[in-house]
Amino acid sequence: MEHQFFIRQQNLKLYRSLVAASEAAAAKAHARQEKLLKLLAEEVANEPLPRKN
Repeated sequence: MEHQFFIRQQNLKLYRSLVAASEAAAAKAHARQEKLLKLLAEEVANEPLPRKN
């Protein structure tokens, strides 16, 4: 019985570790996406307006 408890405890630690790693990766990807969107917005803002003939 103690062995099963130990295994469950270890599984819970592994699960929490995986969740934390997943959240960190998601936050990093989000920050990268925000940076790219900001660069794109700056690029679009700096484009000259098309001329009307």
